[in-house]
Amino acid sequence: MDLLFMFMGGLCLAEGIGLFTGKDFLMFVGSTKKEDYDLDKVFGVEKWIFMADAACSFGMGSGRFSGTVEAILMAVFGATLFIHVYVFKSRKFRSHD
Repeated sequence: MDLLFMFMGGLCLAEGIGLFTGKDFLMFVGSTKKEDYDLDKVFGVEKWIFMADAACSFGMGSGRFSGTVEAILMAVFGATLFIHVYVFKSRKFRSHD
């Protein structure tokens, strides 16, 4: 399980760094169209969320923390999942052409 969290942390870190440079390789892989979103706003929020995801994943994968700390990291990781969903469902992040 630790290896899975470390892998997930690496993916989140790579996506976060990519978003800081204005590139994306993960978010728009599915059916979501980039043209429907204001990419500056989406990237501005998502880069920080992915960095938080990476920190939580690496923390859980390291195995150096107590069960309480790992539970907190898992809760933060779960909260960021809701934020990801909010960004893609909210009209605030849609393009208004």
